[in-house]
Amino acid sequence: MLCWLGVFSEGYNLGVMGAVLPGILKDPEWHLTMVEAGALASAALVGMFVGGIGIGAISDHWGRRRCFIGCFALLTLTMAAAAAVHQLALFAVLRFLSGIGIGGIIPVAAALTSEFAAPERRNREFTLMYSGYAVGIFVAALVSYFLLARLGWRAVMGIGGGLAVLLPVVIAALPESVAYLLRSGQPEKAMFTAARFQVAMPAAGDPGPKEKGGSVMALFGPSLRRATAGFALTYIFGMILVYGLNTWLPQIMRSAGYDLGPSILFLGVFALSSAVGGVVLGAISDSIGQQRTICAAFAVGVAAVLGLSYHMPQLLTYMVVAVAGIGTVSASVLLTSYASAFYPPHLKSTAVGFCGSISRSGAIAGPMIGGLVAAQGLPFIWNFMIYALAGVISACCILIVPGRSAGEHGA
Repeated sequence: MLCWLGVFSEGYNLGVMGAVLPGILKDPEWHLTMVEAGALASAALVGMFVGGIGIGAISDHWGRRRCFIGCFALLTLTMAAAAAVHQLALFAVLRFLSGIGIGGIIPVAAALTSEFAAPERRNREFTLMYSGYAVGIFVAALVSYFLLARLGWRAVMGIGGGLAVLLPVVIAALPESVAYLLRSGQPEKAMFTAARFQVAMPAAGDPGPKEKGGSVMALFGPSLRRATAGFALTYIFGMILVYGLNTWLPQIMRSAGYDLGPSILFLGVFALSSAVGGVVLGAISDSIGQQRTICAAFAVGVAAVLGLSYHMPQLLTYMVVAVAGIGTVSASVLLTSYASAFYPPHLKSTAVGFCGSISRSGAIAGPMIGGLVAAQGLPFIWNFMIYALAGVISACCILIVPGRSAGEHGA
């Protein structure tokens, strides 16, 4: 639940940009163009690249607890500050710093949840934890729906920054990784934590107390390079799809003829369905495997995204948007669970952080693609066609990953 809280904050932080973008575009203080708005939305995603690849590896060396707390503080406090500033450049810098916190909290939360969850429930518990991301986006859309027109975009963003008041709870309650405690020469604390949370001690083949955490280069060893390539490519194209829709869905639906209120709620439905869908996909993957589930989910998501290019009755559109959320965001959440479970304990955070950081090229490109399409005056259907193509590529790239985990390969 503590990791859920961190990921919820991440979801609100990212979702709030898409939710308030119509308000920012109308702000007379900045006079943003569509391309500038897309670039501004990408500022946090650039920070996520830095945070994911840097903090993911650092947490394997310095401890996941400290890194999680630092990232939670950074992403919430900078969001609160961004709501108050009036200089566009400073706003972009604060969004970049928020992105560092967001990028760092993802691999740390993934590694902690994967370690503390019971093996037979790992996928379900991971997707339950990561549902916080989608719930955060949904809450951002809901808050924006009620407050954007009345109080403005700054109030909507500032509410997300208020989550910083929960920092003392995180500091007081979050445990440290058992594997890290062993690697750092604290076997007594490791045994106490393992007994308290009923976690199995690392197997004999795992890194011992004197061994350090993993390095990025280890991900390209003979037994891992194929898997690392498959995960990275799936992440990149999946993020084009996810963050493109997260940022531009309300504006795209407005271009399709829907009013502001329903357009914002489309983002909420997109997020809420992915929260529920993530738990469902996690349960399915425990039965048929993560790889097949992810591939099938992306395929369904592609069909739904293409379906949105047709004007339908509003209720039916909400249903298609819900399916799109399951086939995009939920599939990407399960992808993180798959990557975290695939790699050995001393490489979990490093692997998820590296793949997540590489994927930020797609996450940055997604919002910018939407901005370019709008700037060129192309029909809104082009957005759905481009994002659907990214989903097709993701569904194919996950099949590159070997069917067995790194541990089974002897890594």
